[in-house]
Amino acid sequence: MELPWQASNKASLAAAVEAGRLPHAILLSAYPGWGAAELGAWLALQVLQHRRAVDARQLAHPDFRWLAPERGRIPVDDIRRLCEFGQGTPQIAPAKAAVIEDADRMNVNAANALLKTLEEPPGNTYLILTSHRAGALPPTIRSRCQNVAIARDMDAARTWLTDRKAQDLLPDYDGAPLLAAAGAAQGERPLAGLLAELAGAGRERAAELLEELLELDPLRLTARWARCLIRSAAAAASGDSATTAALPPLPADRRLFAFVDELLWFHLRVSLSNSVNLRLEMERLCHLWRDLVKRGTAGQ
Repeated sequence: MELPWQASNKASLAAAVEAGRLPHAILLSAYPGWGAAELGAWLALQVLQHRRAVDARQLAHPDFRWLAPERGRIPVDDIRRLCEFGQGTPQIAPAKAAVIEDADRMNVNAANALLKTLEEPPGNTYLILTSHRAGALPPTIRSRCQNVAIARDMDAARTWLTDRKAQDLLPDYDGAPLLAAAGAAQGERPLAGLLAELAGAGRERAAELLEELLELDPLRLTARWARCLIRSAAAAASGDSATTAALPPLPADRRLFAFVDELLWFHLRVSLSNSVNLRLEMERLCHLWRDLVKRGTAGQ
């Protein structure tokens, strides 16, 4: 996948591979939706000199490993197996490569196990860490990796997103092109319009909109909802009528902050438990939203 905002990153990394100057431990950091894992996959294929266009996550290769979180964490046993893989000589490639996706998800024991390998890296193995929260990694890990940051280039992102529906979703995803593209592929629409419709819908239509919300990823939904409120509040404070028109009037007081707290609690409950009744929780959230808008409209 060609991501134009990564062109300079790829140029410098390709030059390092070609000259034999690539560090044995690299940390690729980016905001969510800007392709840290995608750059890691590309770099691993460069190290392996694998020229065919493949998805590195699915690549079966004796000199390559891809490690991603399981149930939100990367356990120590997975890191130990990865470190064992790094020992010995490559079988068919010039060097071995391993990608640790979302490396900040390592638990303490896993990070300590990796640290031992980073302190004495095998000469023929390259460890590629990716993260959207590089600051959450232990300083001892970060200090032993060369950090490569992926810049946010909004112009390049908009050019890459040829789908108009995906472009319309960019505000929902804080400008992240990959998240917007994924949302458009799943049939999502800008959330502000859905929320505005929900606020004034009758019982039957409100039930239909509830079903539409339940089809969305709940964690991504709460983040998008919060961004809508932030944009609306910021626009109202600056007098930007074009932006505030996307949502109905909202009360600019503690009631708005109380609703944001409800969004955060919803997000926390869903992320920490598999037994949450999503329908019941979403019905409650929709009821609170409609009540919030009603109070905001009444206050005009």
